Amino acid sequence: MEFSEGRKTHTLKEPLILSSSSSGGVSHLLPIGTTLYLNKSFPEGFTQYRIYVNVDRMPLALQDLADPSEIDPLEARAFDKPALALALRDYPLTRDELAAILQSPQLTKQDIQEVLKEYLEKDQ
Repeated sequence: MEFSEGRKTHTLKEPLILSSSSSGGVSHLLPIGTTLYLNKSFPEGFTQYRIYVNVDRMPLALQDLADPSEIDPLEARAFDKPALALALRDYPLTRDELAAILQSPQLTKQDIQEVLKEYLEKDQ
């Protein structure tokens, strides 16, 4: 296995939102504690990481990649105000995940207050 920029890693302290062009707009969470292995930084401003997933006792059908230079990467991003509202509505967040999200530097206290107010008002 070869890494373009060495063996540098990052372990998530807050979940990230995952989406892909082939998922039709559906997002998922990459959980706290996931280790990201640095693969390559691009001049366009994004960095590519690898993650490893163990699939236990469930053989998956494999096929040859038509063009080995072409990949379909997932996009991961930090939580912002709309993503927080979506996560509260659609995901079973743990207390630790929610606490980590609320400490994210991308969210202001005002963003959090507005989202929580809207969330609480929907239940009334």
